[in-house]
Amino acid sequence: MNVELQSKIRELRLEEGQNLVGNPYIVGRWVRGADHYDRKSLIEYLLDAQDTAFWVVGTRRMGKTSLLRQLEYLTDDEKSPYVPLFWDLQGCSTPQDLSGELYLAIEDVAERFARLDVDTTCLRDDDAANILRRLGRETMRHGRELLLLVDEAEVLIEIGQTESAWLARLRKAMQEGNLRAVIASTRLLTQLTDQSGSWMTSPFLFGFHMVNLWTLHREGAKALVRQAQSAQPVQADEALVEEILDYTNSHPYLVQYLCQRLFAPDAKDGRLRAVQEDDLEVDQMLASFFRLDFHRLSVTERRILLAVAEAGALDEDGIRARLADCADVRLISLLHALEELGHLRRCDEGWAAGSEFLLRWLQDNSRQLAEELRNEDTPAAGGNDGAADMEALARTLGISPERIQALAGQRITSDGEFFEAIKRFFYEIRYLVEQDDGHKLLVTTTADGAPVLRSEEDVQIALKHWLRPMCRALNIHMDREALTGRGFLDFKFSIGHDFRCLAEVKLFHSARLEDGIGIQLPTYMIADRARYGIYVPIFLDPSGYLEAVAKLEQLAGERAQSHGVEIGVVDIRAWKPAPASRAGEIEERNRYYPDGLAVRRSTETAGHGEPEQEKEA
Repeated sequence: MNVELQSKIRELRLEEGQNLVGNPYIVGRWVRGADHYDRKSLIEYLLDAQDTAFWVVGTRRMGKTSLLRQLEYLTDDEKSPYVPLFWDLQGCSTPQDLSGELYLAIEDVAERFARLDVDTTCLRDDDAANILRRLGRETMRHGRELLLLVDEAEVLIEIGQTESAWLARLRKAMQEGNLRAVIASTRLLTQLTDQSGSWMTSPFLFGFHMVNLWTLHREGAKALVRQAQSAQPVQADEALVEEILDYTNSHPYLVQYLCQRLFAPDAKDGRLRAVQEDDLEVDQMLASFFRLDFHRLSVTERRILLAVAEAGALDEDGIRARLADCADVRLISLLHALEELGHLRRCDEGWAAGSEFLLRWLQDNSRQLAEELRNEDTPAAGGNDGAADMEALARTLGISPERIQALAGQRITSDGEFFEAIKRFFYEIRYLVEQDDGHKLLVTTTADGAPVLRSEEDVQIALKHWLRPMCRALNIHMDREALTGRGFLDFKFSIGHDFRCLAEVKLFHSARLEDGIGIQLPTYMIADRARYGIYVPIFLDPSGYLEAVAKLEQLAGERAQSHGVEIGVVDIRAWKPAPASRAGEIEERNRYYPDGLAVRRSTETAGHGEPEQEKEA
């Protein structure tokens, strides 16, 4: 919100007798203009450096999107040497999606190119790489330079798994000299280097100058606390400002998050009250961000964070004592990397958690996080923690081509049919796990040979690789770790804006197994205005299994009555099944179909050439 608009809103409030100033702190969306603080030296570097391709790396909520939007805001001027183009990749899963989204981004700012007499309508059906080349050349021909600002670049990882040649062409278009490119993502994008390592040409990220997006400089963070760039600055004494920066480590999101809680409206300009214990609690949204960032670290990095959080602070010798298998040189580099990402900070005792909020989240969840680490079956030296191996195994134990072809022939015309389709996906996964060796993907063993479920992250990765081909067959868009107004849910399925279904996965030993269906999933559904949801509890221990499923189905029925939502429970038994020669009973046929679907299929598809194994499942 710019200064003029803020002033007008205040005038309206005064006219209506509302003499209290509104809360100026912005949490949950990107900012630009007067609302964007600090980063001046970084912005100057990105715009003035001789390099023309940059990769900005930061954790979630460090301000990556805001940085790109600020670059767009500052260069959207006829006197600027640049013509900015913001390209958001979120939600794209194919090269066609990316090309379509790029053209829509151009349409949104068509007047920028019209001022240069650049005709963009001819780009409508072109490929993204060709669009960038042609648009870059046309812009340069008129004495300007295209400034390409790419957000949510992690999407390229999934696309690169099947479309490596296309990705190589896109990289060439970004680096051949006709434009200046700034892409922003988390560190997860390094997977592109592993994927493209076998290219005859250079890997995708080669040639992009990497820039870490750190926390704010101290003076910039102070200005943010006091809203110094606003028409109505906020009153806060120096001691309180220092306390806020200490709790947040000058993290832009956490500063706004805490100050929004502390803001006390005033008739003139507002002030910040003293910090109380309740103000430092971690809500569900913030916990979701921490969880995502934590699970995207290597195993060793996670062990370091847990060790530091448990002790409160540790020097390098103390950390080394708790990680005896970590070499000295590697430890030092990991500590610096965690500091750059904002997960750690230096203190008098050595190293501490990056913020008070992160420290509390780590301590509150230490037992569960440590258990997940113990269940990891990859070496502590880290990397991507087995995601590539998980994908390879998922393909080996995957959906048969015949079943995908059968799905492709279906048509979805109502939200009820959409719900049935998504439910069918999870029944298919249930079949794979329980009848076709798929349990190998969800279960590993401890050092003493006892079977344990893999981490929730690994289980979600396995499900994603099973779900992807089924979704593509029906042209269904799938988001993993989709963001809602109440946090990150596990999976969101959609076709346009009409059909939506949310899914939440829980491991049977989770302390929130019942809350997941009684509170968490319905809350996500309300926030997303979704009528349908699917709850997927994963069990490894047969004892108490039937009672647990019955309770979950009861809660699903209660939520249907109380909130008008429909939640299907698709439990999955991940324990190794007994061989047929020792089986004590035969499975119910409908266990591997949505309710009643098996009977309908046997009559509706008779004589239509259905694959034989489909009938025998």
